Amino acid sequence: MHKFTGYVCASVLSLGVIFNAGTAPAAEFNKDQTKAVEKIVHDYIVAHPEVLIEAMSALDAKEAAAKKKAQTSALTKNHDAIFNDPSSFVAGNPKGDVTIVEFFDYNCGYCKHTAQPLLDAVAKDGNVRLILKELPILGPSSVTASHAALAAAKHGKYMDLYKAFYAHKGPLDDEAVFNIAADAGLDIKKLAVEMKDPAIASTITRNEALAEAMQVHGTPAFIIGDEYYPGAKDADTLAEAIKLARAKK
Repeated sequence: MHKFTGYVCASVLSLGVIFNAGTAPAAEFNKDQTKAVEKIVHDYIVAHPEVLIEAMSALDAKEAAAKKKAQTSALTKNHDAIFNDPSSFVAGNPKGDVTIVEFFDYNCGYCKHTAQPLLDAVAKDGNVRLILKELPILGPSSVTASHAALAAAKHGKYMDLYKAFYAHKGPLDDEAVFNIAADAGLDIKKLAVEMKDPAIASTITRNEALAEAMQVHGTPAFIIGDEYYPGAKDADTLAEAIKLARAKK
């Protein structure tokens, strides 16, 4: 264990011993008394090292509970922005009884791994509303791809680009983005102009603010029903999460 962690644990246990015993605060102990207390705590930890594991587990659980509480609060506070933003593309069944929200980046390998299982799970269920929120956090070409996809939505080509970007082999640089858009039948010169629409930049900015509020620290990240699910997910896991969300309704 790191020396600092051991020191913190020892300090916490020392305070517990002192105050539980009803004795004077630590500030009133002299040097010899302090050393004696530290030795007691040290010897106890050496004899019972499992208390450190218990303490760290309790701390992890406390932090997880605090994070979940903050996310639940953020979801309630930002409900309309998360579930009803008209600038976010909606796939699947627009009238589905369960909603999945995905925050993603086209250059994210984990997002690429999850893309097809996500679409498969939504298609197989048939009653899921899928909201796709662009979160380009992995460099300039991610921003280019997101702008291209959102601009393509005006021409009914959003899902074509979403699928093609993830099917692309190799780096998704700017050249690849425009080549894929051209293959999808889009006018590249026109698209390049439309990508500069301030409304597109505003959409991404709102997505970034939502991600921060929800403590999304990486992609992909999902909100399924009223639960937050970070990281890549396979089709079975997504199906189980959908089932859980539906059971809560």
